[in-house]
Amino acid sequence: MSKKAQTWAGPAGHVTPNPNTDAMAAFAGGQRGTGVNSNRWQQKYQTMRSKKLKADVVERNNSDTGNLERGRRPGAFTMMKDFYQGYTNPDTRAATLRHGRAMQPGKSAFADNEFFGPDGTTTAQRESTMPGDGEIHTDGERNIGEGFVADLMDREFVTMKKLPPEVRKQLRVKFDNRPYFTSWVMFVNIVIVIITLATQSIAPVGFTDKEVQRQLLRHNLAYETIGYNQTTNFWIGPDYQSLIHLGAKYSPCMRKDKEYFEKIKEDTAVEDTTGCCIRKDLNACWQTDRSKCTSSFAEFKDDKVCGLGKNGCFNEAYSNASLWEGAYSTWPNCPVQKEFKEDIKNLNVPSEHLLCEVSARPCCIGLQGECTVISQEECQFRKGFFHENATLCSQVSCVTDICGLSGFLFDDIPDQFYRALLPTFMHAGVIHLAITLVFQATILRDMEKFAGWWRIGFIYFASGIGGTMLSAILIPYQPEVGASGALYGILASLIVEVVVNWKIYKAPILELAKLLLLVALLFLAGLLPWIDNFAHIGGFLFGFLTSFVILPHVNFSEEDRIAKLVVQIVCGVLSVVLFSLLFIVFYLAQVQLARIAFTLTAFRLRTVSAKTPQWN
Repeated sequence: MSKKAQTWAGPAGHVTPNPNTDAMAAFAGGQRGTGVNSNRWQQKYQTMRSKKLKADVVERNNSDTGNLERGRRPGAFTMMKDFYQGYTNPDTRAATLRHGRAMQPGKSAFADNEFFGPDGTTTAQRESTMPGDGEIHTDGERNIGEGFVADLMDREFVTMKKLPPEVRKQLRVKFDNRPYFTSWVMFVNIVIVIITLATQSIAPVGFTDKEVQRQLLRHNLAYETIGYNQTTNFWIGPDYQSLIHLGAKYSPCMRKDKEYFEKIKEDTAVEDTTGCCIRKDLNACWQTDRSKCTSSFAEFKDDKVCGLGKNGCFNEAYSNASLWEGAYSTWPNCPVQKEFKEDIKNLNVPSEHLLCEVSARPCCIGLQGECTVISQEECQFRKGFFHENATLCSQVSCVTDICGLSGFLFDDIPDQFYRALLPTFMHAGVIHLAITLVFQATILRDMEKFAGWWRIGFIYFASGIGGTMLSAILIPYQPEVGASGALYGILASLIVEVVVNWKIYKAPILELAKLLLLVALLFLAGLLPWIDNFAHIGGFLFGFLTSFVILPHVNFSEEDRIAKLVVQIVCGVLSVVLFSLLFIVFYLAQVQLARIAFTLTAFRLRTVSAKTPQWN
């Protein structure tokens, strides 16, 4: 405090102590032997603080463009500007950080304290008679019904004096939780996207598939032009196959999908009818069916497997002849080694299929992990997984290659159940991440300031998992990443906040209609291609139910409290039942509802094929 504030000029220019300063000192330490009548100075101090409080309220009312007179709290931009001004001023920086709200120079923090003035009234009682008529709001905290969305939608509240005392007491509870969860989840999202872009190549940017062609040497030793359709990504990120490999939602990686493995059985049965197509100079041979071995330089051998057979296996464990009978898929994987080819020649048995150079081996390509026998060069061009130590597709597990991550606990039994949560932290690209971060930095942060980290974290993850599981049931073969399911759950909590605190709004029906219109527009946007609206629906549903259970609310009467308690119990039980039902249907029943899902979305702008990835 400056010298001018501590002293005042008395008669004849003498400098004497400032009586206001003595009043403050007496009030703070009058009982410590100051020699001053502490009761009289305490009363003087309270009177001075009361005048200061009223002056601050009037000043805010005059400088805040009439927001209080209109029955609204200051806008978000005004609050941010005031906070910046308070922080940049060295005299008010400490107070601004300590109170967590805007503290401009010359303004007081006494409004946060409850004390009795000289007229025997409390701070709250005096605020109800000051300009603004006691509106339900504060300048820094996130109270019930307020926040970023309330400012955005120009929300208005009833005045304090129109509510019962018990309700006023509940509304004066200030929520000022720090956004720890929001900061953490934003940090994790950013880190995962950085790792994804650093380890995976970026797909071509666009809205339609891009045809890629190249001339290369194929397994029959002939140069041919090969092409395939490469999926684009308009979010500026990796292709969908890379996202599956990193943890995107994809049902065949989460369970032993019946239709997926039925298709593998069909392909295996077809493979048992193939033979070895051998060039006459033995420089190349490959496994195929007779109709595709048409070259005049090649000969087709029925019931033979290129580079595989009992006579070419010198492993004692596979010396039993019974192991080499029956379907190819039952044969042991014991390919011919180059150092044993001279020994094979000395056997004096037909062995061209064992002596030839195998030029094509199994390659797992595409979203479905389709296995085809091609050359290594062609496999790399088509961005597949080449198996140089295998001869038949039945000897490899393409689903393991496509899913990646930690693999499976047991071979050919997909069990990556953690994909129900992992996609919530992943994004399809830079633009996708930017949209999520904007939502999290505004609405999610605002809701966490009101509800606390554990409540908002529970709603966020419950909505994310619920949305992912519903999407996995309805569109099981389309990959999906993104936090939109969880974010739609947060949108549902905004609606619940209006419903359970209905009487504090001047026009509650209008406020609810604004939110429903916003949500409806977002759901309509989800009908566009490349967006998974089923994850949005599931996230919104579980966000709605869990918000009823754990969000803070106001009880307007004893009957209202009992009714809300019953609703909380019902919503809690319903959430558990629906979660259990989703997991039972997905893992045990495996009811295929994909046809129903595509029928419901038949009016989309264009048909989305079964191999089109979805970003939510």
